[in-house]
This record gives sequence, C-alpha cells and structure tokens, in this order.
Amino acid sequence: MIRKPRSDARTRILDAALAVADRVGAANLTLDAVAADAGVSKGGLLYHFASKDQLLRAVVEHHMAEHQRDLDLATAQFPATPGGYLQAFVHAQRGELAAKREQPGTTRSFIAAAVNTPDLLEQPRARAHAHTERLRQLGPDFIEGLLVTLALDGLFFRDTFEMLDLDDGERDRLMQALGERAAAVAARTGSPE
Repeated sequence: MIRKPRSDARTRILDAALAVADRVGAANLTLDAVAADAGVSKGGLLYHFASKDQLLRAVVEHHMAEHQRDLDLATAQFPATPGGYLQAFVHAQRGELAAKREQPGTTRSFIAAAVNTPDLLEQPRARAHAHTERLRQLGPDFIEGLLVTLALDGLFFRDTFEMLDLDDGERDRLMQALGERAAAVAARTGSPE
C-alpha cells in the first residue's frame, strides 16, 4: 500500500470541510462528518486540525490564499500603479463573484459561523484594512476607489443572500461600469507605487 503524503490528507480534509459546510452549514459542521468525507480517521483529522475552530480557520485561510492568488494573477495584467491595483482588484473580484454565485450557501454558512467564532474574521479583516491602505495611495481618487470596492462588496453580500435579481446582461453591464470607473481612476493616477 502506498501512503499518501500528509499534505494530501490535509487538502482532502479541507475539501471535505467545504463539502460538509455546503451541505449542512459551517456552524453545523462536525469533525466526524468531515473525517468521513475526507476518508480519514477522526484521529487523522485531529492530527492536522486539533479543533473545529482550527479547521474553520484553515478553511478561511484557504479562501484568503485563493483570493490573493487571483489578485496576484490580475495584478500582473495591469500597471504597477495605485490605479492599476484598483483595476486588478475589480478584475479578480469579477471572477470570484461568478464562482461564489454558484454556491451561495457555503459563503452564508461561514458568515453564520463567524458570528459564533469572531476570530474567523481576523484574516479577512486584516486583508480589508490592507486593501483600504492601498486605495489611500490613490490620493484624491481614494473615495472613488472606495466606492468601487464597496459596490463589489454589496454585490457579494447581495449574491450571497440571494437578494439581487440581475440577469446576465445586467450583471455584465454592472461589472463593465465598475471596470470603467477603475480604468478612469487608473488614467488619472498613472504614477508608479
């Protein structure tokens, strides 16, 4: 029998946690259910994650790493300026919003879990603060960049709670408008970071 590397078990556990959270909600996720889905013993799960809170925190970190990867890929497509950063952020968010619309229940369940475990928001909160600092580099266009960001946040939360009834054309026009606003800011703030 070939033993799989530990990182493979950790990845399977994280994937299983996402699947279980999607089915029953993050607040109702149990270590037993995750272990069964991952095909590991509960002891094997506990080797990688000593508690449910640690597992949920790892899932949040996984999502944050995916977000950073998407942003890094988008950043390579735009100028290394504060305005280019805003354009990259809009570009990355467009893809992420489309993916999250497919499974709004998963996002809702993690928001609900964060109510009971506020520490789950530490990393997203730090990332949001860092993003705001990047937007401040826009100088006089800081508020415009913030408005674009807040519009994307509003779209995310309305999609998550299924409170926005847009057809694909309307959604595309909205994203196009946000992209155009970011491009206009980038044109006005052309200096390198």
